[in-house]
Amino acid sequence: MRHKTRIYAALAVLALLGAAAAVGACGGVTGAQSPSSPSVTPPTGPADITGVIDALQPGSASCAVSLLVVADPGTGGGYDKAQVAVVGASTVWASGDDGAMRLTVDDLAEGQRVAVWFAGPVAESYPVQAKALSVQILTPLD
Repeated sequence: MRHKTRIYAALAVLALLGAAAAVGACGGVTGAQSPSSPSVTPPTGPADITGVIDALQPGSASCAVSLLVVADPGTGGGYDKAQVAVVGASTVWASGDDGAMRLTVDDLAEGQRVAVWFAGPVAESYPVQAKALSVQILTPLD
């Protein structure tokens, strides 16, 4: 009987871990930041990950969108993949002729090259899970 109880307890823990993984990096501030001003000040320092958006999932009440970013080979940064939550406090932007221009999560798409700066601590899982401070779209927009 104890053996069955332990198995059920282990299954319950695995189910909870699976639910947490399904949520991914989403959590915290709600919504997506709208472009209140057309320009943005780019973050300082190197991006935490630079690569291609391999998967983009619509958000929930706690995050606007969740991105799976696969790093470009040899870019450094320490992560080869990252599950990134773009939340209300995140800034989405691209460089243009007039400097850095603020965009929205609607401008993000699978296959785009992006540079991402993380906000706060990361969940040391695989792939790493983080909230985005800033997402720079490197692929030219149509």
